[in-house]
Amino acid sequence: MFIWIFIGLLLLKEIVDIYLDWRNVKHSTKFKDIPEEFRDVISQETLEKSQNYLKDTTKLGFYSEAVDILFTLLLIFIGYPTFERFVGSFTNSFILQGLLFFGIVGALSMIISLPFSIYSNFVIEGKYGFNTMTPKVFLMDMIKSILISVILGVPILSLLLFVIKNDPNFWWKFALVAIVFELFVSFIHPLLIAPLFNKFTPLEDEDLKEKIIDLGKKVGFDIKNVFVMDASKRTKKQNAYLTGFGKSRRVVLYDTILSYPQEEILAVFAHELGHYKKRHIPLMLLLSTVFYVVYIYITFIFYKLAPFSQYFNIQKEYTILIYAFLLSSSIFYFISPIVNALSRKMEYDADRFSADLLGKSNPLINALKRLEKENLGNLYPDPLYRTWYYSHPAPTERIYALLDLKKGEEA
Repeated sequence: MFIWIFIGLLLLKEIVDIYLDWRNVKHSTKFKDIPEEFRDVISQETLEKSQNYLKDTTKLGFYSEAVDILFTLLLIFIGYPTFERFVGSFTNSFILQGLLFFGIVGALSMIISLPFSIYSNFVIEGKYGFNTMTPKVFLMDMIKSILISVILGVPILSLLLFVIKNDPNFWWKFALVAIVFELFVSFIHPLLIAPLFNKFTPLEDEDLKEKIIDLGKKVGFDIKNVFVMDASKRTKKQNAYLTGFGKSRRVVLYDTILSYPQEEILAVFAHELGHYKKRHIPLMLLLSTVFYVVYIYITFIFYKLAPFSQYFNIQKEYTILIYAFLLSSSIFYFISPIVNALSRKMEYDADRFSADLLGKSNPLINALKRLEKENLGNLYPDPLYRTWYYSHPAPTERIYALLDLKKGEEA
């Protein structure tokens, strides 16, 4: 009975995921008229193009999902037990066994996903005019990602394996290590990791720079410099963001967004400042910490109580833990709508903050329209899909909320 529950939950997660994708495409592509709020910036041709883009990306997602399901089942019934025996015959060191085990699984996962990544970047993204990445850049990105995974992954994985082996009640130590590691990576990412993939140069537009710094001062956000990232090296899509914390904190603008009117760039940045001023970042960090602790504790319970060894012929702690993580991730998948609902509320709050800080909502409204147009966003997401997956409100919802603010401004 247990094995059917375990596999059933894994498959149910994948089936729901595929069903929601199918619903989203079916719902989104049945509309032929442009939403009234977007008629001043989006043409009929752009609407059709965005719908075709959604179809193509979702279709690729279906194939990827099918392969992923098959690959996961093969690993569960054949791969993990076989790899466990292989690494056990290679060395008696538990930590080295674990490193080899996860190295094999990681390498296979990368090989399986590689064709989909290549097709996505060079066929679909290229077809719709987004991809600017050369094969050389793609290859170098992959090599750098592997090296970073090894450099950061081997020490942290060795420590986790040591904890698992030496403490029968390891869950809280495991959670502590995972949380500290996430904070460490968040701190060093802007300083050491991101520059390996992109160039970050100080913003040359002194007028825009000063206005961004002044906005930060208004809310007590100390900005030493504003950086421009050469996003156009890989894509034509636009974005801007705040990253890091403490001494690693920085403001980053994609070079692709610099063509926007100054007011719109400031509105997007003010939205990010809203997350800072509303304390969304520490709140999300706290929630993330709680989530990690609960997630790892539930996984630990499955690790201790579920009969994985009996049904799958596995013995090593790290292998049993993988099965436990698979089971808990299938369950936690169904609470993702709750997490995203909270995130969407924060986005509304940040939008409102941007409008209040600038004294008007038009710049952010126009920026949202432009971003949706340039990125071929989905103008008609399925309500259930949106509820389940969207960490941000749909653009039309955000614009409606901002238009309500605008009415208040004009009243």
